[in-house]
Amino acid sequence: MNKTSSKLSRELAWIIGIKVVLLLIIWKAFIAPYRVTVDADAVAGKVLNPAAGSQQLEKNNAR
Repeated sequence: MNKTSSKLSRELAWIIGIKVVLLLIIWKAFIAPYRVTVDADAVAGKVLNPAAGSQQLEKNNAR
């Protein structure tokens, strides 16, 4: 391995490391605080009876 490829590898490693750190900061600031709670009974109801779920959506959108 010559000196040029060693320097390039080191620079690429730094750039990738910086990008990973920036992505983690962005994730912590904008994505992590917003959690979605999942109600297992509601999901089961939608899966087992999807027609009832769409009727409920229509009622909510009619308001």
